[in-house]
Amino acid sequence: MESRLFKSPTSIQAMLEAIVGNGRVVGVVVGLLDADGSRQVIAHGSAGSNAIPLNGESVFEIGSITKVFTGILLADMVRRGEVELSEPIAQLLPPQVYVPIRHEKPITLLHITTHHSGLPRLPTNLVSKDPDNLYADYTVQQMYEFLAGYELPRDPGETFEYSNYAMGLLGHALALRAGMNYEALLTERVLQPLGLLHTAITLTPWMESHLAYGHNGFGDRVPLWDMPTLAGAGALRSTVNDLLDFAASNLSPDQTNLGPVLKDAQRLRRQLGERSDSIGCNWLISKPGEHTVTWHNGGTGGYRTFLGLDLEANCAAVVLANSGGDTVDDVGFHLLDPTVPLQPPSIATVIASTYRTKGIEGAINHYQSLCNTTHDRFQNDEHALNNVGYWLLRQGLIEDAIAIFRLNVETYPDVPDSHDSLGDAYMAASRLTEAKESYERAVKLAAVAEPLRLSLYQANLEKVTKQLSQQ
Repeated sequence: MESRLFKSPTSIQAMLEAIVGNGRVVGVVVGLLDADGSRQVIAHGSAGSNAIPLNGESVFEIGSITKVFTGILLADMVRRGEVELSEPIAQLLPPQVYVPIRHEKPITLLHITTHHSGLPRLPTNLVSKDPDNLYADYTVQQMYEFLAGYELPRDPGETFEYSNYAMGLLGHALALRAGMNYEALLTERVLQPLGLLHTAITLTPWMESHLAYGHNGFGDRVPLWDMPTLAGAGALRSTVNDLLDFAASNLSPDQTNLGPVLKDAQRLRRQLGERSDSIGCNWLISKPGEHTVTWHNGGTGGYRTFLGLDLEANCAAVVLANSGGDTVDDVGFHLLDPTVPLQPPSIATVIASTYRTKGIEGAINHYQSLCNTTHDRFQNDEHALNNVGYWLLRQGLIEDAIAIFRLNVETYPDVPDSHDSLGDAYMAASRLTEAKESYERAVKLAAVAEPLRLSLYQANLEKVTKQLSQQ
């Protein structure tokens, strides 16, 4: 097959300089694998103070790209006859663990790996002591307790709903069936056979010394995430070089001893509604431009990542950034298919910068001015101000966070999440009556506009209602 000519290294370097310069990322490493086997690795920006300069060996959290590895692990265990895709996940869990069913339809392994389980994105009992390390103290017992108390809002298999919780549960269940912990199982079955020496959950001394330090979307240094219970959803760390090796194995599976497994994991399992997207064992299959891309992205508190394969053209792109703000999906898709446009930076970065120098009034005035005068220079939706609000909330700047969330509600009055977030800020300020009003509005709006997140908003409303009743 003829080599696809990616953009020149000079033009890619210029693109990376632009996304670092406009504040989208602190640092970024891109890896490209062409059809002839040639590779390019290009980096720009900072790995953090006193870190080794960015290169193909820099270590990043890869977040939900981990789900692809969990999907391959599932395909491997199916091939070995250890599990079946049609098997209810309840059969892999301890007998005392209750798993919800609906209309006599159990949640199967296939439902989970294609995000059709009916389980929500996150469990409502995920309440961390450290908001910068959200999953660290979430226990197996809490995972089981949420499962036992959850009422499925729809039949398993009915609707696509992306779920970190369900994928973490799947990784846990596969490890139980195999009789070892998730990391040991993944290492033995997938990472070692594919020669991925610097892909792991537990950092080796080498990986620790090559770590690119994570930053939030506003450039502040943040810690790594620990995911002991939900590891299968997003706990892996890796490098561009390892992920290029992984991509090469998936593009040419017959050249590896996991060939049939890799093919099984890629195989289309479900169409995703009326859209052209589909899904394999966690591999997403999309056509963002002129080319079909098999891909997944990832995001943690301090990192954004992308891995994409063009199976027809036999090439791949990896993008790893040490910033937890905007996704880098558009960069990855654009590298594989230049017809996919690059996105502008989020307005949130600009507003946070203004806040640092001019305070809350200056930030609000600047936001309103930009909304009135610019429409295409920035990404601007309800998530932008929400991100600024939570950034302030984590710093304990509660009244300023409330002001930002109020502005978001005024700007996007019909979006449930804007009201729910304002409720969170009122809760932090112990203004329970106002929090209840905001949560009630979120529930009312979500019942019509956003039913997949309704259970989360209802849980917040129930929590504040209980606290008010105890006063």
